[in-house]
Amino acid sequence: MPEISVVIPVYNTAKFLAQCLDSIVHQTFRDFEAIIVDDGSTDNSIEIARDYASRDSRFHILQQENKGLSEARNTGINIARGEWFTFVDSDDMIAPAFFETLLNAAKAAHADIACGGKVSFGETSEVNMPEGKNSENQNAAPPKARVLTPEDALANALFQNDSPDYSAWGKLYSAKLWQKRRFPPGKFFEDMATIPQVFLDSTSVTFTPGPLYLYRKRASGILATPYTLKKAELFDIAESICSFVRGRGKKLECAAQSNLFSVSCSILKRTPDTEEFADYRAKSWENIKKFRISAIFSTQNRLRNKIAAVISFLGKKNLDSVLRRFA
Repeated sequence: MPEISVVIPVYNTAKFLAQCLDSIVHQTFRDFEAIIVDDGSTDNSIEIARDYASRDSRFHILQQENKGLSEARNTGINIARGEWFTFVDSDDMIAPAFFETLLNAAKAAHADIACGGKVSFGETSEVNMPEGKNSENQNAAPPKARVLTPEDALANALFQNDSPDYSAWGKLYSAKLWQKRRFPPGKFFEDMATIPQVFLDSTSVTFTPGPLYLYRKRASGILATPYTLKKAELFDIAESICSFVRGRGKKLECAAQSNLFSVSCSILKRTPDTEEFADYRAKSWENIKKFRISAIFSTQNRLRNKIAAVISFLGKKNLDSVLRRFA
């Protein structure tokens, strides 16, 4: 059985898929299986995937009708055989030492989750792949991993300081964390709905800085396209996080409130002031008023939260205007 299972959901990413799969082929750690789940693509993604599978027996392909990212990941989890799981989106890439670095960090710390740093790049921009062990800097010491409690790891994610974040990708998980857990079908923001609880189910979490995961920002991304009521469920997810961290320590509760404050600002910024979104906008404004004092004085809150909190004292209309213009 392979030590690592990597699940790659694919939907109409033919333009980027070869780059993604090449980054997996060239991993310095070789004992893995790559599960490509084609989620009803209508472009030639499946042909690209089949080409890789024909040349490398570690690559396996599953096809299903289009069900969304959550269901595609779940399909991969259902057949994964590795002791460790990781997720790579098919328009992204991973550094050559991604598997090796995170696996070593997890084993050294006896941790259930190992997280790596990320670098973002634009849809059409060039990106330099981070060097692997066989580069001219092969003798350089690897970045040192920090070991975090599950609560501290989740607090960092909710304060949105990226060390780690709550994305499903960019992490290596002990397979036992997924024995009874799956991503929620049919939801946007499935990572926020899932990964916080996965953090809290773990024994400990490591974080290794440095560009291990290469995230492609696309114009068709969820936050780059118009809001719908379905996307406004982000608010409900943020509220649910506040509920399930209650009683787990002041820091974690404050982090969840900070996340809800950010989400509330995002709802005001991205939704039109219409009857359709009236309930979400009203609840968002109430949360902004409720948490703005703590947002201003919390040492871990992001500067943009602090600025939004200060502006909120000028009223909802003024905050709405500033958020739409500058946020």
